[in-house]
Amino acid sequence: MSTSQKLLLTIHASYGLATTMSGLFLNLYLWRLSEDLTVNASFILVTFFFTVVGFAYGAYLAKRKDRIFSFQIGIGFTALFYLLVILLQDKTAEFPMLIGVLNGLAGGFYWLGYLVLIYDLVDNQSRSSFMGKQMAVFGLVNTIGPAFAGFIITKLDFTGYNLVFTLSLLLFVVGLILSFRLPKDHSSSKPLYLRLLWRFNRRKPTLKPMWFGWFIWGMCEGLLAFFPTVILFMAVKNEFLVGISSILFGSVAILSSLWHAKYNHKDREPSTLLFVWIMYFIACVPMVVNMNIWTVFIFLIVNEIAKALLGVSYFSFMLRTIEDLPKSGLRTESMVLRETLLNIGRIISVLIFIALYHFAQELTYYYFLFTILIQGLLFKIVSFEKKGLCVSQAPKAKHVV
Repeated sequence: MSTSQKLLLTIHASYGLATTMSGLFLNLYLWRLSEDLTVNASFILVTFFFTVVGFAYGAYLAKRKDRIFSFQIGIGFTALFYLLVILLQDKTAEFPMLIGVLNGLAGGFYWLGYLVLIYDLVDNQSRSSFMGKQMAVFGLVNTIGPAFAGFIITKLDFTGYNLVFTLSLLLFVVGLILSFRLPKDHSSSKPLYLRLLWRFNRRKPTLKPMWFGWFIWGMCEGLLAFFPTVILFMAVKNEFLVGISSILFGSVAILSSLWHAKYNHKDREPSTLLFVWIMYFIACVPMVVNMNIWTVFIFLIVNEIAKALLGVSYFSFMLRTIEDLPKSGLRTESMVLRETLLNIGRIISVLIFIALYHFAQELTYYYFLFTILIQGLLFKIVSFEKKGLCVSQAPKAKHVV
């Protein structure tokens, strides 16, 4: 890896360690303060909506100024978000919408900047390998962060939550300082060509189904943002055990990501998606029928495999699909459209969950199973590439620099 790639991965690791320490337990913090899943769902719902807003404005900054600005604003806003949680303390659960706005904007700015930086700093041949290494690093911090945070919270209870949030705040500051060493993009100051991207959708056969796949993935991911943590806590009744469990889950994520980086090449990705999806669905069924500590643990182990292999494989497929679009003109637009469709799926899924939780609570787990079932469509979409349907000639774009 180049120096810039290593620096980007280091910053992302710092960001990831902070978010895994605090993000996992923030959902438990809200649950323990309110004992109402709709508080968690409301927080996540607003977060998803404002992630799109942050992503769109981050794209504007990336095109008009530099993608590093969006990246840095995202890290800074995330630090402010946790500072607000620290200041609110036990009143945090009274303002799920407020903290959701700041969290969503922060995530939107950060991920737009990060994804465009990956596109710019990593070439197409090594991008899948880089993504695998990134997931392995994230798996490592997923192992260390929650276990350490769970130990602190178990010893100090609610005071421990605030200490964990403070440590995360310091890590975000470190990441922000390091980000100033990333290479700048001196070819900025261009408008967004979202309309032009829609023209390519009509000409390139795999673009439309590929975008639809992000909506499908968002349907499942909307619930994964808070559901697994809460059901794990319901099963073990202890924050420290939740944190210790992350060592197992993180190890599974690391091994899955390393396997992806080394073995899951382009031709193997469709069969990987199919196999992992079948395994994902089968693992969810026992938990829905009879939730206990064993069915929850089995599902969460498979969940880590699925997140590492389904998500990364599909993202690699997307980057290959858009590769022959005008790079300097449409890489940012593609990320904006992806994030918009992903969050539409997340928002719709969480709204359905809230409605079921209030009016037909016994169906919530079956709905979760349904969101996993429809992930099988990702295999169908990626299979188009293997059949050679994504090699059609894209139209030439005029005036795109």
